[in-house]
Amino acid sequence: MANNKDKNKWVDDLDETRAFSPASGEHGPADGETRTFSLEDSDGEPREKCEERGSLKELPTGAFIWRIGRPLLILAVSVALVVFLGLSAYHYIEESYVAPVAGDTSETVHVEIGSGSSLSSISTLLYEEGIIRNKFAFQLYADLNDLGGSLRAGQYDLSPGMTLEQIADILKEGNPPRSVIEIMFLEGFTVKDMADKLVKEGMFDKAEHDRFLALCNDADAFDDYGFIATLKNTESLSSRRYVLEGYLAPNTYQFYEDATPEDVISKLLDQFGNVFDLAYQERAEELGMTVDQVLTLASIIEWEATEIDFKKVSAVFHNRMDEDWEFDSCATMRYVTGIKKQTYTAEELDIDSPYNTYMYKDLPLGPINNPGKKAIDAALYPDEDTMNEGYMYFCNQDKTSSKLVYAKTEREQEKNKAAYEASPTATPEPTEDGED
Repeated sequence: MANNKDKNKWVDDLDETRAFSPASGEHGPADGETRTFSLEDSDGEPREKCEERGSLKELPTGAFIWRIGRPLLILAVSVALVVFLGLSAYHYIEESYVAPVAGDTSETVHVEIGSGSSLSSISTLLYEEGIIRNKFAFQLYADLNDLGGSLRAGQYDLSPGMTLEQIADILKEGNPPRSVIEIMFLEGFTVKDMADKLVKEGMFDKAEHDRFLALCNDADAFDDYGFIATLKNTESLSSRRYVLEGYLAPNTYQFYEDATPEDVISKLLDQFGNVFDLAYQERAEELGMTVDQVLTLASIIEWEATEIDFKKVSAVFHNRMDEDWEFDSCATMRYVTGIKKQTYTAEELDIDSPYNTYMYKDLPLGPINNPGKKAIDAALYPDEDTMNEGYMYFCNQDKTSSKLVYAKTEREQEKNKAAYEASPTATPEPTEDGED
């Protein structure tokens, strides 16, 4: 019975409406008031669902579009900014480190990569020669393409207009050393002598020989040299035998076996520029002479004497120029006739040539050969004692030597010439094969 009683009490408690006091009395119901909740309003209509308040369907159309499009716009701007910065960085790296040094040039630079050269030394060489923009960029390119050990030693003609890929491909393919020919052009060689020497040494054939001579008569082909550009203003230039006579510096040269006539002439003109330096130019101006006049005088000195007499012979010719005398030089007659000898016949001396100094006063039309540095130096710095003492003549002392004797007057000169004529003739020594 007790159990039934307790059960009934538990059921009654479920039916009882409980009342609660508010946490703070101001906003809650009064004490003892029962608080109930309903999902319907006073008219019996369902209350508004809480999730419908402030929903998207209540927004204006523009605001709705902005709320949807704003994240997309931000994303698009961000992507565009990343792309722009990426392209800017790419172009900067390309232009500063990777692009060819000079994209529109066909000019080449000759470089030689020695055996056993490292990638670092090759990169440094290419950078110093102006072929690549950045040596580290080339190293990185070679490393990324696994070319570090594939670049081969050799001699190459590379252009600043080449890309890194083109340069690497050439170095990877390799280029065996080019054959070199050493040729000596002696002081006093003429343009024709040089052309013949090139054929004799097996470097030029007949066509290249003729091309060499033709170029030596074309000042326009080499007017990028300042001294040739100035030469073009010289009177009667077209009457010369060879325009470049006198400007092809004699020396011992090494040429590639496949060198062209243009290559050879350029190399000789380069050497002339080294010989006739600024100090020589200033000295020529001090004497009131052009470079061409100095070379013309030097070429005469080259054929008239040996080195020991260069400066004294120069002094005699300077004295003759000061007195407005004829040069009367046998050296110029050698150029006119093509024959080398001590005296020339009256008929030969009457040959009408602008190079004949027995017929025309002062210096001839132009140089008669390509003089060496010592002859040029003598033309610029004649022996002062010989000049000051007024020596006007010279001739060979005898027929057995090249020693010269000097005279101040024509009478002294005639005595010296008579002594020369009376001297015994030297007997030529036989050659190794027994021919005289």
